[in-house]
Amino acid sequence: MNLDSFDAVLLDLDGTVYHEEHALPGAVELIRRLQREGRRFACLTNSTSSPRRLAARLSRMGVDVPEEAIYTAGSAAVDYVLNAKVAWASPPCSSPRNTGETPVPPGVYSLATEGVHELLEGKVHWVSTAEEACEIVLVGTPTSVFATEDRQRMALEILRRNQAAKLVGICADRVYPSPRGIEFGSGALTMMLAYAANVTPVFTGKPEEIFFHELCERLGVAANRCLLIGDNLESDIAGGKRVGMKAILTLTGIGRREDLIALPAEKQPDGVIEDLRELT
Repeated sequence: MNLDSFDAVLLDLDGTVYHEEHALPGAVELIRRLQREGRRFACLTNSTSSPRRLAARLSRMGVDVPEEAIYTAGSAAVDYVLNAKVAWASPPCSSPRNTGETPVPPGVYSLATEGVHELLEGKVHWVSTAEEACEIVLVGTPTSVFATEDRQRMALEILRRNQAAKLVGICADRVYPSPRGIEFGSGALTMMLAYAANVTPVFTGKPEEIFFHELCERLGVAANRCLLIGDNLESDIAGGKRVGMKAILTLTGIGRREDLIALPAEKQPDGVIEDLRELT
């Protein structure tokens, strides 16, 4: 596929560019090629970490990617919260922090990760009790330092007390792989809280359209002028094609050729490669 046909190349990270702490075949060479040719590109992931932390991770693998070129599900959750802050502040709530005279930052109760916490620090009001006004309960992975059992119970109490509070999952991933094996994902914890509190959650990571539209807005490109390369048929390929992107499946992650047999035409990738060396 001729890269000249696209205004931007989007590279999934885990399973496409790297696995754990190791770059996958052709990944470093492809990123260096994109940089050398001056092509617009971005790395995207359903990670709940921050772009700064992932840039440091890529640097350890031998490739320098600026934070601005990395978009995570955590970044999308932060954008969702901050883009809606005017709506959160109106109408004024009864909390002392909101007098109704000036806009106030949204009240957020966090079960998210340290990376997301860093991105929101100083931009939101961190809720700590069920009595405070809370506009949003933000959920990451169950292994997060902010997702202890006590804090999960507090999140449930907040959602049951305050029907106006939104439950926002960083991504809908049911599980994710770690060195310890399969872990419960952000989606699993979010859906547990949604069921217990009888609320409908919002998700901001892949394959949600909001994720891809926000990324394209940051890059200043139209979705139908982007080429997405990823290993996940659901979150990468189907998500990208839903907003009009061309998509290539790489077989270095969880997607397999046999998975394509029963896949409907609208979710089929536009190309399949063994690894990124085929694009270098």
